[in-house]
Amino acid sequence: MASMTPRQRFLTALHCQQPDRVPIFDWLNNPALYEALLGQHPGYYNGRLAAQLAQALDLDAIWVPAGGYNALPSERWQWLDEHDYIDEWGTLYQLEETSWPLAFPKGYPVQTPEDWKNLTIPDPKAEWRLQYVREAVAEARREADKEIGVVVGLRGPMSTTWMLVGLVQMAYAMYDWPEVMDEIFRTTAEFWTEIGLRVIELGVDAVCIHDDQGANNGTFFKPEHVRKFVLPYLSREIKTLAETGTPVIFHSCGNINAILSDIMEFEIVGLNNLQRTAQMDIGAVKARYGHKVCLIGNIDASRVMPYGTPEEIEAAVMDCIHTCAPGGGYILATDHSFHEGISLKNVQAFIEAGKKHGVYG
Repeated sequence: MASMTPRQRFLTALHCQQPDRVPIFDWLNNPALYEALLGQHPGYYNGRLAAQLAQALDLDAIWVPAGGYNALPSERWQWLDEHDYIDEWGTLYQLEETSWPLAFPKGYPVQTPEDWKNLTIPDPKAEWRLQYVREAVAEARREADKEIGVVVGLRGPMSTTWMLVGLVQMAYAMYDWPEVMDEIFRTTAEFWTEIGLRVIELGVDAVCIHDDQGANNGTFFKPEHVRKFVLPYLSREIKTLAETGTPVIFHSCGNINAILSDIMEFEIVGLNNLQRTAQMDIGAVKARYGHKVCLIGNIDASRVMPYGTPEEIEAAVMDCIHTCAPGGGYILATDHSFHEGISLKNVQAFIEAGKKHGVYG
């Protein structure tokens, strides 16, 4: 098979076809990687630097968030001190040294129906939301023979709502004010749909809707509540974006086995991140759905990648490739990201193993 550009390789696998080798891709959530390979700390997220780092690591694609991605620090937000800020929705976040590029929500603006009624919804059409994406696309396609894919991160209704309401209050609110919760899920999905349509116009290769639905042992809420409140609007968001012809990837951490069959009815081409420590059996998912959806991830980012030897990382990579790569439709990635607990040495061992064992005969 003729050699492909990284972008071609990524898109071929994403469409469940067989490229020249298994593509390698991940979220670059470690400033130390930037410092080691590019000689600079990114500070706030930077689409140009992210693309440069992906190319320096010889990855096949880069993830870049749309502007306003919930939990992403920005100079635009109201900073209370060097650690705490309030974003455009009114959510209070705390930035930790090990959380880059995201922060942790700790103060939620919607605790009553009246809070929601009085909340000002941000403008999804604000031009600044496209900055990261424009930078990444320009850098990723600077050299035609080395161009990499560009995947844009969007939020979904579950993740946006829990950063407005909080998981605990959401559990009560689904019983106490279900009509309001329904409106919040609908509004947040529509907000991100509008942003998604705008970034698609920039010619990105795929969009990834991040909407974590599960903890390690199951979905955050009863599956019937997820189906009632969340999935209709998540499905609509995915459908509207997919109708543009741009591939849509769905990302969820945690154990989503209870609703996986529902999600597989949506118009997605890729599923990430198949968290190994949350009982997501990628072999079973491949056997049942591998003909229709590209699988992305499943290398343990909480144990093997931070603490494993190069040999143990190679074994994990070989296992996933052996299970999922035949026939195409698999993209090698961790089940979370290249986070700050993973050394450059182990990232390089992961990439080297992928190149060594991912070649199709």
